[in-house]
Amino acid sequence: MRRNASNKKTTGIEPLIIECVCLRLKEKESLSYLEDRGYSISAAEYYRLKNEVKQGAHTRLNHIASEEFLLQHLDRIENLKTIEGELWNQFHIEKSPINKSKILMNIADIQTYLSSYYDSTQFVMQSAARLRKQQQEVNHS
Repeated sequence: MRRNASNKKTTGIEPLIIECVCLRLKEKESLSYLEDRGYSISAAEYYRLKNEVKQGAHTRLNHIASEEFLLQHLDRIENLKTIEGELWNQFHIEKSPINKSKILMNIADIQTYLSSYYDSTQFVMQSAARLRKQQQEVNHS
């Protein structure tokens, strides 16, 4: 009987298979790597799972492009805004004019990054929407 990726024995193994591929581990190294992480599988099972991962690459790329890229974009904007706020707090606390000017230069640098992210937001949103639409068309076909 053929096992699928949702088999209890291999549940959660997909990211580790991807790591084996990315690390360019050979068969024995991969099996040892997986066993060290709680997955004792045969070489045949490893190759079957590795093939499933390769076949699912397009789906993973679509997910990254439509969901994770958008979330990462927003996270970076929020992080920069948080850093900017903290720099302003430090500016108001700082007594030294030289250090105050350094903080202001850091704030100016962040403005450049933020501007770049805001400029690219429309592209990111359009790309994510386009990918979602393509996925819906594929799912309805």
